[in-house]
Amino acid sequence: MIMETNTSKFDWAGILSASLCVVHCLLTPVLILLLSNKEWWHQVSYLFLAISFYAAFKATQNCTVNKIVVLIWLSFLILAVSILFEDTFTWLHELSYLASFGLVAGHILNIRYCKHC
Repeated sequence: MIMETNTSKFDWAGILSASLCVVHCLLTPVLILLLSNKEWWHQVSYLFLAISFYAAFKATQNCTVNKIVVLIWLSFLILAVSILFEDTFTWLHELSYLASFGLVAGHILNIRYCKHC
């Protein structure tokens, strides 16, 4: 039961981080118009990436459902590539939304699975 609580905590952290990442991405165009220096705003993406990595690592550490593990890590990998290379390939910004939603879905599935363990 203790493992379920710890895993669930990291899943909720992953859901929150990925959801905030989506909000962050949606607000980017508005803030670019309002602020002259957007560099600090882009740095926040790296913070979300670090939190997402830690949450994915801890949430999947004891997960026995390979499909959930693959969904979480594939979504994280897509998000990482999107954030790291979005300045070079602008279409990656849109792909980061899909990756964030994939992380949210993976963590929700992990929570559901752990409730049935």
